[in-house]
Amino acid sequence: MYCSFNDKNITEVIPYNKMNNLLSFVSNFNGHVWVMEQTKEARFLPSLVQDRVQIGIIFNGNNKYIKKMLNYDILSLDFDENDVKNFISPSYYDRFIKERKNKNDFFTDRESAIIFGIPSIFIEGILVGRKYENNEIILNEIKSLLPNAYICNLDGVIIK
Repeated sequence: MYCSFNDKNITEVIPYNKMNNLLSFVSNFNGHVWVMEQTKEARFLPSLVQDRVQIGIIFNGNNKYIKKMLNYDILSLDFDENDVKNFISPSYYDRFIKERKNKNDFFTDRESAIIFGIPSIFIEGILVGRKYENNEIILNEIKSLLPNAYICNLDGVIIK
């Protein structure tokens, strides 16, 4: 996010393959301050950016029952603000409510926080990182736990 002197903020998502140009992005900005953070996908899903997270769950979002479960998404503005309080740390609550109402590139509509979880029957596939992709023991364990789900790698190739 680039913050100018007149309090007009501009957000931009920089693709991973353009990160080597980061200095030019920052140097060409004539403003007060810039802030950068990874997308939630890069932090919480297997990715090319990091290898700490090795597993991601893929759901079919077009399933009518999944859509009903979205009624329990505390990130949604439809979820009552007073009920959200029970699920958010008191020290983060005010900031959470503010950010939930003012989505941007840092707090987006690309994620959900369904309070009671999603039953495993709705899991369509598993995304694995590079370490798990090459570990037959782990892949076989995932497949034994979710025999009807496919397993794909970061290239989008189904490997099991």
